[in-house]
Amino acid sequence: MPKISRYLIKSGMLYLLFGVLVYGISEFPGSQWKIQLMPVYWHMIALGWITQIIMGVSLWMYPKGKKQIPKTGSILSWLAYCSLNLGLILRIFSEPFLYLNREISILPFVCSIFFQLAGILCFILEIWPRLVSPRNP
Repeated sequence: MPKISRYLIKSGMLYLLFGVLVYGISEFPGSQWKIQLMPVYWHMIALGWITQIIMGVSLWMYPKGKKQIPKTGSILSWLAYCSLNLGLILRIFSEPFLYLNREISILPFVCSIFFQLAGILCFILEIWPRLVSPRNP
């Protein structure tokens, strides 16, 4: 298994753990939060857990074709990993405060969108050449 796949899968598991914790904290009886944590929960589960598990397994299982990719992973796959996680972290720390203090949290929120899109684009550029149909012998 390539190193990048291990990082993506382990990161996905961490997002699952912390996403469930965020949900538990936000729904705890008697707690009255002034910040909205449900959007954070959904991003941690959807992009943090599910998407990173899918990315990690697909980079591991899809054939690389004739192109030799180092065991650690390609530059595009690492850019995808770093961009997606930076975007998620920025979103986790900015989105809950978006409605309380918009002036301070809008810039990291907008940057998070850019980084998440860049991460997904890098992943698509990395995986697309692997999705070729087999040639007839």
